[in-house]
This record gives sequence, C-alpha cells and structure tokens, in this order.
Amino acid sequence: MHNKVWFKIHLILGLTAGVILLVVGLTGSILSFEKEIIQLINKDSYTVEILDKKRLTTKELLEKFKEKFPQSKINGITFSKDSVSSVVINIAGEGKAARKGINYYINPYTAELLPSVEGQGFFKFIENIHRRLAAGDIGKQIVGASVLCLLLLMFSGVYVYWPRVKRAFFKSFTFSFKHKGRAFMSTMHSAIGMWVIPFYLLASLTGLYWSYDWYNEALHKVSGVEKQKRAPRTESPKKKNDLNIPQLKLDEIQEVVELFNKNAENYTKANFRFNNKKDVYSISYLDENSPHERARNQISININTKEILTHEMFEDKPLNERLMKSILALHTGEYFGLVGQIGMFISSLLMALFTITGFMLYLQRKNKKRRKA
Repeated sequence: MHNKVWFKIHLILGLTAGVILLVVGLTGSILSFEKEIIQLINKDSYTVEILDKKRLTTKELLEKFKEKFPQSKINGITFSKDSVSSVVINIAGEGKAARKGINYYINPYTAELLPSVEGQGFFKFIENIHRRLAAGDIGKQIVGASVLCLLLLMFSGVYVYWPRVKRAFFKSFTFSFKHKGRAFMSTMHSAIGMWVIPFYLLASLTGLYWSYDWYNEALHKVSGVEKQKRAPRTESPKKKNDLNIPQLKLDEIQEVVELFNKNAENYTKANFRFNNKKDVYSISYLDENSPHERARNQISININTKEILTHEMFEDKPLNERLMKSILALHTGEYFGLVGQIGMFISSLLMALFTITGFMLYLQRKNKKRRKA
C-alpha cells in the first residue's frame, strides 16, 4: 500500500515538474563547459604570439592603455605567468556593466588591443533560462519549486525501486536490451536513475542556494561562514566630462606587482584591483594546484613598509569555508575536476531521457487501464 502511495507521488511530481526540469537540465548541460567553450572560440583574445622581447611591465601597459582611453577609470588588471596569455584591464562601466565593469584584452608584448570576447551574451541568456526561465522572480520561484520536486522525485523513486535493490543490488544498476516495450523502458528509467542520483542530489542541494534566500541564509548559518555582502551599486555619471577620475599611482602599482611576483611564484592567474585601503593593496590569485576558479589565494601588501601583511591560502582554510566558497564549483561538478564536469554534463542531458520515458510510461499505463476498462 505504501509503495503504491509513493508511486503515485512520484508520478504526480514527474508530471508536474517534468517539463521544467527538462529545461533546467538541458540548459545546465550547455553551461557545464561555458568557460572552456568561451576560451576555445576566442583564442585570439586569450592567447598571443610569443615575441622575441620582454613583456611590458604593468606600469607600461597601463600608461599605453591610458593614452588610448584617457577618460577611463581603471578598476584593475588580470595577468598571468604564462607567456602566451593576454592581460585583461578592467574599467568602470555604466548601466548593466556598472558592477563588473568592462574588460579589455591586451597583448602583453605590444599593448595592442585584442578582439573582444564573443559568446558571453549567449551564455548569459542560457543562464537566465536555467535560473529563472527568463521570467524574473516568478521564474526563479518556479525553478526553485521544481528543484524541490526533484529531491522528492529521487526519494520516491528510490522508495518504489527499493524492493528490486534489496533483491538484486548490483543488477538494479543495469538494464537489458533484451526486454521489450514497457519493461525495457521501465528498467532503463530506474537503473539509469540510480546512477545519476548522486549528481542530481549535489546539483539540487547547491542549486537551491540561488533560488531561496532562506536556504542561502541557512547554509551560511549551519556552516558558520559569514555571508559576504555586496557593495551597493553606485550610479555612474551621465556625462563623461563630469567624471572624477582618480590618478593611478603607477609606480606604486608596479612595485606591488613586483612584490607579489616575489611571493607567489607558482600562480596561473592573478587579479589585482586598485581599490587600496590605507596604503594596503590586495591581489587574489590561482596557483597551479587550485581545483577551480573560486579557489583563490590572497596576498595583502603594505606599500609603505613593503611588507606582506597577510598571505591567505585557499587550501589552508577550514573545510566548511572551502565548501561554501565552492558552491558554484560543486554545482557544475568542476570541484571534482574534469571527471566531475563530464559527469554533471551527462547527468544534465539525461534529464531529457527521464522526462520523455516518464511521460511515455504514464501514457502506456493510462492506455493499459483504458483497455482493461
């Protein structure tokens, strides 16, 4: 009796949230390798030809950039130790670009402007569908509710399938092409479902972080990690003539970069924001062993005393803090390397299989009852 009740719950949840989960799954699979795809189709922006001369210093790059864009307010610079990597200079933007600014990709040997990165708008649109169904806060709530349904679908599915799991544990993870019709579809639906449960569980529990504020707050409270507050967005001046552009202390910036290079030898990418506080500059960076993009180390330097005030390593942080800073990497599977990304990609694609086979099984069951009647 209990099994039948849970089967009905599983059926109702699948019919209710199936299409939404299909959309979320397919868009999630597209986003799984966003970074790699963007870099692949924009090689001329990310990589440069090595020339028979030294790369320009940070000071020289900024000077040459200011010659081209004298009215720009430079927020920071991103650089790498890799000799073929471009340098990124970020300037203040207006409107939608006010928070993140505008990136210019620069050849570190010649200070030449490289082509703008293409494809980011497409992925932003896909992300909007993935998170909000491109329907604002209403869509965000619908996606959140569908993710909760997915958690119940997994629980009810395992409960219904449990007798087979107990009877033949290893066999419950397989299906045979010898079966035909409804029997084949049912065993395939159940067996593959058992394989992807860990991925869906991880994606659901991390995905709710962006869907519900109460869940977000609860995770921070349980983990004991303080939630970082975003600085309020300031309105940009309407006219460029009215811009109050602070003068960059280029000699100081160059000195900070040199001190950083002496103390962080094995870095792959460093981000230097020029918003110093009381003569203290901070640079966040990824080293060769960083597991993902959010696993950043940070150095704070006092420019007056030439002293390294703090050097925080991501790997030295407590586990709870590392996990909270890795929510996105856990969600995409990147936390577990390429294997995790591929696993999450395949699992996201398989959402289409579960939706289609689920509806087909429902229709076959309905037709069977109709014939009996």
